[in-house]
Amino acid sequence: MITKRKLTGVVFCFIFILPMVVFAQEEAKTIDENILKDIYQQYLKTPEDEFILKRIEDERSSIRDFIEEELQKVVAPPPEEAEIDPSEITKALDRQKVVIASLQERLRERKVDLELLDAEEEKFYLSPSGDTGALLEAGKFRITKTHEGLLAKKAILEERISVLNSLLYQQNERLAKLTSEQKMLQFSTFIIIGKYLLVLLLIWILEKLIRMHLLSLIKHDDKRYTVTKIFSSTVYIITIAWIAITLFAKNPGVLASFAIVGAGLAIALQDVVKDVVGWVVIIQNRLFSTGDRVTIGNSTGEVVDIDVLRTKLLEVGIPPEGVLEHTGKILSIPNSKVLAQNVTNHNTTSDFVNSEVHITITFESDWKKAKKILEDILKEETDEFTEREKIQQIRRTRSMYIRRQVIGARVYMEVADDGIMFILRFPVPIGERRIVVSGLSERVMNALDSEPNVELAYKTMRYYKRGE
Repeated sequence: MITKRKLTGVVFCFIFILPMVVFAQEEAKTIDENILKDIYQQYLKTPEDEFILKRIEDERSSIRDFIEEELQKVVAPPPEEAEIDPSEITKALDRQKVVIASLQERLRERKVDLELLDAEEEKFYLSPSGDTGALLEAGKFRITKTHEGLLAKKAILEERISVLNSLLYQQNERLAKLTSEQKMLQFSTFIIIGKYLLVLLLIWILEKLIRMHLLSLIKHDDKRYTVTKIFSSTVYIITIAWIAITLFAKNPGVLASFAIVGAGLAIALQDVVKDVVGWVVIIQNRLFSTGDRVTIGNSTGEVVDIDVLRTKLLEVGIPPEGVLEHTGKILSIPNSKVLAQNVTNHNTTSDFVNSEVHITITFESDWKKAKKILEDILKEETDEFTEREKIQQIRRTRSMYIRRQVIGARVYMEVADDGIMFILRFPVPIGERRIVVSGLSERVMNALDSEPNVELAYKTMRYYKRGE
């Protein structure tokens, strides 16, 4: 059992001894300048004593720890800022600016004090000279009375400046972090939109790769066309549904916001919205791409740029005014035109177009020989075009429902009023018809000139006078 005397001793310990211990510990944490004075007094006598230097270093380290602990209480954020609520980040940012300003003010003050001590040390302790009476009179304004006292004060100030510089760096880092978080919160909506756009882009790329490299391997035209259309439609319907469900689940009020914003945009920017929708239609439906020759409404040209709002064409003159050559003019056409006007892409199935040349010979000519000559020349001149056209048509029409047609150069024959007419039909690269036809015509003329049994026919007129 605990006796009354023992109980009295325990109570006495808690009431008197423990407060004294706590008080002694708190006192031990204060900066004792006298200790530094005593150490520096020994240092001034024996400045090269390693033991004294070690004592100074240890004491200054203790002082630095105390100062750091003291200042940490000033700069430490309150408990409610341990995990910053996004709605309170502005308050935390304002408080952080105040803390940094306070530390900077303290640093300036300590540097001024240190400069004063340096000047005093230089004047009174390092190079004392001049009138003794004047020095004594000036001594009334001195901060310290002894050199060791000045060194002690300097050491404390230097440690304070060192700790303040370190804390300022840390607090500036925290300020930068808070500023970055604030910017992230300000642009969080744009970041979310960017994420959804990135997901859409990845889905679009994946859908295109599957459609072009897997579905295009289906050999049957009807099945390939049907499967491709069903696959593309399913992918985009699921994607739009997923984005809508995710967006509305995380932000229930976003539907009302979208309705208000959408209505405003539809009224104020209806032309811009139409252009953007037209751009989406061009890209998604692959109406045309750069380098294609297209006709949009009454404008024909080669596509040189496809922007979000406008498509630029290098104009091509068409008959009767033009001659299927570049005019040098750039046509800037709003993308909304593809929604309301006909769009013709001359490069959809291949980069070639069929051309014809008509040649008529007389009835008396050797038409079999003439046909053989024309077929040989046509084959030599256009065989390369025929092969390239076949390859392009097979590759570009995999996802389309197009029945294969006869491709290649052909020589057709008709009986005309003034002779036997041969029709040379052959593919030429788009934009190069004149060059190809000119070279072909030159070879035909040279070949027929050397054949005595073949003569070119031409329309003639005969006049008869009565009575003669």
